[in-house]
Amino acid sequence: MEISNGEKAAIIQNSIETGTLAQIGLINPKSYKQHNVNVADGFDAILALHELMPMEKVYTNVIRAFQDGDIGFVHVDYYLFEPTVAFDIHRFENGLSVEHWDNLQTNSKKTNKSGRTMVDGKTKAIDHHLTADNKRLASAFVNEVLVGKKFDKAHEFFNGDILIQHNPDMGDGVAEFFNVLKEWKNEGKEQNYTAVHQVLGEGNFVLVLSEGYKKNVHCAFYDLYRIENNKIIEHWDVIEEIPAVENQKNTNGKF
Repeated sequence: MEISNGEKAAIIQNSIETGTLAQIGLINPKSYKQHNVNVADGFDAILALHELMPMEKVYTNVIRAFQDGDIGFVHVDYYLFEPTVAFDIHRFENGLSVEHWDNLQTNSKKTNKSGRTMVDGKTKAIDHHLTADNKRLASAFVNEVLVGKKFDKAHEFFNGDILIQHNPDMGDGVAEFFNVLKEWKNEGKEQNYTAVHQVLGEGNFVLVLSEGYKKNVHCAFYDLYRIENNKIIEHWDVIEEIPAVENQKNTNGKF
C-alpha cells in the first residue's frame, strides 16, 4: 500500500535525527523550492544545514501528520539547534517533495496557564468527509475575526467558552484568548493578523498560514485548529519572525 503524503512528510522530517535524508529518496534532488527564507534554495542547501546541527542533541518527534491532496504537513517537536516546535509542509509531485514551507518557534518546555504544552493533545484526524467544511470554518474565523477584526462574530465559531489552548502564553477558554489579545494591544504588543495565505486540512484538523505582526515585528502565524461539531475546540500555533528581504537566503517568499 502506498503511503500517504502526510506519512512521507513525517519520514522526511524524522530523517533529520537519523541523518538519512539523502538515502530515503523522498525529495527531488534537482527541483526543490524552499520557502524557509533562512535557508538557500535546493536540496544541497538542506544537507549542508544538517551538517551544522549538533547531532548528539538532535531529535525529531512528529506529533501529527496530515494530508491535503498533494500536500503533506506535520507538527513536530524538535531539537535542532535548540528545543523547537515547528510545522513543516511538503508539496509532492510524482511521489517526491518539490516544495517546502515551515514555521519554527523556540520551545520553552514550560506548560501554559492551563498546564498544556505546545504539542500535546489530540493527534488523529476524524470526520474526513467534513474536511472542506472545516477548512471553510477555520478560514472564515481567521479572515473575519483575526484579520477583519470583527470580534463580535467570534461567538459563531466556538461552543460557548470552550477552547483547549496550547499557545504557551495563554490558558484555556475563548474569553481568555481574546482578553490576552486585548492586553497585548493595550501594552503596545499587539498580535495583528493582516492576510491569510494558505489553508490546509484533513478531517477535523485545519492549518491556517497567515501573515502579520507581533510586537511590531513582521511574523508568520501558523495556526492549527481542531474542529468538533462545526465549532473550533482546540488550538496550537507556531509564530516566527520573517526577516527583512535583504536578509533572506532565497527569493521564493515565506508563503
